[in-house]
Amino acid sequence: MITRPAPGAPTSIENYVALTATQYELGSLILMVSYGAQFAFILFFLASATQLAPRYRIVPVLSAVVMLSSGLSLLREATLWQDSYSYAEGLYRPMSEGNTFSNVFRYGNWFITTPILLVQLGLAMALDRAQRHRRSTRMIAATTLMIATGMAGQFGESDDWGRLNLWGLVSTVFFVWLLVEVRGVLKIGITGSPAPLRAWPGNLFWFFLATWGLYPIAYALPQLGATGDLVVWRQFTFSVADLTTKLLYGIILSRFLLRRSALEGHGPAVEALGDGPAMAAPPTDFR
Repeated sequence: MITRPAPGAPTSIENYVALTATQYELGSLILMVSYGAQFAFILFFLASATQLAPRYRIVPVLSAVVMLSSGLSLLREATLWQDSYSYAEGLYRPMSEGNTFSNVFRYGNWFITTPILLVQLGLAMALDRAQRHRRSTRMIAATTLMIATGMAGQFGESDDWGRLNLWGLVSTVFFVWLLVEVRGVLKIGITGSPAPLRAWPGNLFWFFLATWGLYPIAYALPQLGATGDLVVWRQFTFSVADLTTKLLYGIILSRFLLRRSALEGHGPAVEALGDGPAMAAPPTDFR
């Protein structure tokens, strides 16, 4: 267990747990890979946009924006990680020279990136303007409340689990609301997609549930005990969640829209899929 922080002290458990050299280096590696991957895929998404039909190009462009924003946030987290630990007597000890670590920058970034991710969904599913605005507004309201209440709770992670769990429960209510809204968008996407692609929106819902569901796991982990392994596992869980809900999600949407563009006869998409003249039919199988 950790020593109970004094009133007004930093609340993140990372500030109260010493790490072995291996644990510290793993945490550094996790954060470096996370922001490096986000930055690396900016150009991928911008290049992907050139292959899509014009009305779909905004989706990978928005993914590039998400990559930049998330990469900068994770770079900040990595810098905090390095600055807040110092090596002494065989361990990396936190709060080096008064520097502290905080996951709050992740929350700040989520306020920026999650609305973009949800707007992308409506665009990729080709909702008409009225539906897209109405449903995007509801999804953004749900996710904003989910993040805000989760952030309120995480300030109790080191010394007030009642607060952590209360706000975590409230945040989960908004997460369920968000899932309902996402499901509604994807149902429209199923009916509006070409027949060969109708399985994609349905599968995307389960992907959404599994990957966004990693965040509450990372949120609740401090209650399992304040150890160096838990600190590393939490950073790993947060980072896997960020990479799957943003980067991998963006790739899935881009590939879906590439196939949709090809079915609509868009030449660069047909060529990118490598099926040549056979794409002109249009095809019946996009495996």
